[in-house]
Amino acid sequence: QLAHMLRAVHIGTGSRVGILLHRSLHTYVSLLAILKAGAAFVPIDPGSPPDRIAYVVDDSALDLVITSTEFAAMTAGLDAARLELDERADALAECPASRVTADDCGDVDPLCYVIYTSGSSSRPKGVEVAQSSICNFINIVPRVYDVRPSDRVYQGMTIAFDFSIEEIWPTFAVGATLVVGPNDSRRLGVELSEFLNETGVTVFYCVPTLLATLSGELPRVRSLIVGGEACPAELVQRWSSPGRRILNTYGPTEATVTATCGELRADGPVTIGRALPTYQIVLLNSDLQPVPAGDVGEICIGGPGVARGYVGRPDLTADRFIRHRLARDGGRLYRTGDLGRLLDNGEIEYCGRADTQVKIRGYRVELAEIESVLAQMPGI
Repeated sequence: QLAHMLRAVHIGTGSRVGILLHRSLHTYVSLLAILKAGAAFVPIDPGSPPDRIAYVVDDSALDLVITSTEFAAMTAGLDAARLELDERADALAECPASRVTADDCGDVDPLCYVIYTSGSSSRPKGVEVAQSSICNFINIVPRVYDVRPSDRVYQGMTIAFDFSIEEIWPTFAVGATLVVGPNDSRRLGVELSEFLNETGVTVFYCVPTLLATLSGELPRVRSLIVGGEACPAELVQRWSSPGRRILNTYGPTEATVTATCGELRADGPVTIGRALPTYQIVLLNSDLQPVPAGDVGEICIGGPGVARGYVGRPDLTADRFIRHRLARDGGRLYRTGDLGRLLDNGEIEYCGRADTQVKIRGYRVELAEIESVLAQMPGI
């Protein structure tokens, strides 16, 4: 019904629609409706400062923002049309419930979504991911992660963080149940442990920082998938148990969520594993030449998961997304800025950053972005 409403206001292939909502049923309806209408979604965290929200709306040239009257004051001055779901509930109920007829895109590979990450300037940068990239990811991940139709999968990340794609879409793809996480104090610690047990969650995605706050046992969680930041060995030891599989995932937004995956064991090293099927990992030196096995190099990612580039940033796109002789099928490699080395067992050890970027609860933060904002203040 929402997809029909979007088509009625000329939202279709080539359109970009923002989602500014707290996690709720409306969030997932909006995600599905935007894609059914043929448009691309741009998730916006309602907890972001108004200045950042306005920037994302302008920079991504949104045609529409799906929101609610709860955020009326926040969205009033935005340079995009608004569709407030609660205010349009009656009109939405009158829309057809039939499947929307998809546009014929021919040979064009439509944009699927734009997610904003921290930038080295004073502004974040939008990563454009095509439908072919995310469809490739969804075709691979349920099998690699062993997500089953009987699973109950926790969804706790804001949809403005691409970790949420890993939670949501493989779950939908196999017909499993998505368990929407709370927005209150139960988001971490002992209260989250209780929530997971009470709701019967069997697959739990999280950043190691969050996992470290949990207590007690999680007897129903058979699959624990960590990512977004380096995972300490003591966490692996703490949460290893018979019948539970712990996976460590790695991948930047620019490579469509996850590029490598490895199984962690209490008695083994912590690595980021190997490239997912169809993905490619190459370790290069500062001259963009491959390093010998065992040496540290920049992790560069190839394959169909490589994003289009950055919104309105051809210079930065050209610098980070490079044509390279080692890229398969004459494609591109994405230079991550992360360092790694190839171990004897064929897995990759993460060795930190080549620059000043840091991770806070899984979120990428460019320190230069903070510096540039501070430098605009008088007296600094």
